Amino acid sequence: MPSRPDLPALALLTCLSLASCTEDPVPSDSDTDTTGDDTSTTGTTGADESTGADYPSLDERPCPEDSILTAENFGAPFMLTHCTGCHHVALKEGERAGAPLGIDFESLKKVRAQADRIWARAADQNATMPPVGPPSADERARLGEWLACGAPTAAEL
Repeated sequence: MPSRPDLPALALLTCLSLASCTEDPVPSDSDTDTTGDDTSTTGTTGADESTGADYPSLDERPCPEDSILTAENFGAPFMLTHCTGCHHVALKEGERAGAPLGIDFESLKKVRAQADRIWARAADQNATMPPVGPPSADERARLGEWLACGAPTAAEL
């Protein structure tokens, strides 16, 4: 039987995620590299810097057999830190810093349903999200791994 969520902890996590959203998430022209090389302001060079891999799609991104990443030890904390400050169902249009309505990641079900989209914007060599306070290349690689493995929970490993 599934356990009931810890409502005070859930409320605290929601408040923290809402506080992480910025007022101006779009980088200014001065923040954008216009030299013509492949290096952006995030330092991404088109390849996963931690593994050197460059995957064409989430479907082609392998899940390592020995992966230990779960929603509990990686996925939920990553989404809370980097995504749900703008991509949360409780946020109204003017509170989302430009995030489209309906693109929300506060539940594992929603993350799994949008895994291709999340990967294409934020995982491995893809670095367009989040626009402010980006995760490290290592964190992006771990997000790619977790998504490629189906965004499992500990009980599913």
